[in-house]
Amino acid sequence: MLKIKELKPNVWEVTLDGVLEKSDIQTMERELTPALKGDQPLGLIVRAEGWKDITADAMAEDAKFEFGMLAEWSKIAKMALVTDLQAFAALLKWIDPILPMIDMQSFRSSDVAAAEAFVSDVPAKAADGTASGVTLLSDGSDGLIAYEIDGRITAEDVENVLAPLQPFLQGDKKVNLLVRFKTYDGFDPAILMDGSLMGSKFGAIAHLERYAVVGAPDWMKMMASGTASMMPFQMRLFDAADDDAAWTWVRGD
Repeated sequence: MLKIKELKPNVWEVTLDGVLEKSDIQTMERELTPALKGDQPLGLIVRAEGWKDITADAMAEDAKFEFGMLAEWSKIAKMALVTDLQAFAALLKWIDPILPMIDMQSFRSSDVAAAEAFVSDVPAKAADGTASGVTLLSDGSDGLIAYEIDGRITAEDVENVLAPLQPFLQGDKKVNLLVRFKTYDGFDPAILMDGSLMGSKFGAIAHLERYAVVGAPDWMKMMASGTASMMPFQMRLFDAADDDAAWTWVRGD
């Protein structure tokens, strides 16, 4: 069973209890979609103290809803999970740094009031800005493309990132790539829904020779370290203090 209610404007509570059915997910979709399609930041508290299980049909319906609204999830400014299950709390802790644009916290069932206070403190709508989260440092004219990431990555940023790569996507030309992280505030989930952007990104992998990552967050370093050996290019991770060494290595000097 699923219950949903608006605690105050732009602050929602979803209570999961017993076994979730497909109709429960449809209720959540019907109630939350208008809020997610609005233009205001949202607070969301998910109370899972009594949640036992979920049916296969409900899982499929939930996946359809979540992927269908992927571009809108970043409107959730704060999310609280209320549960006494350590596995759920650990999962939230793992997801949190990947989506820093959503402030996530877990609370025990004895701390419901604190959870409600946390999600109720929703920030005011941020002013629209035009600043890019990605700055081009080297355009590839010398065989090296380099970027600095500072802030949140938008779909427009990804298009700008891919533009210098386009000449190298023809034929067998190789290029070296350096990405330097100054700050990372997440990405626009709409990027994952753009097939052309994702296709170009994966297509570029075959044309990389060396890839240096400088100053990445710890969670990103862990993920990159686990996949580096499977990539068809050389990849090395550098601390921010080793920026000069990263440039030297990626150029093959």
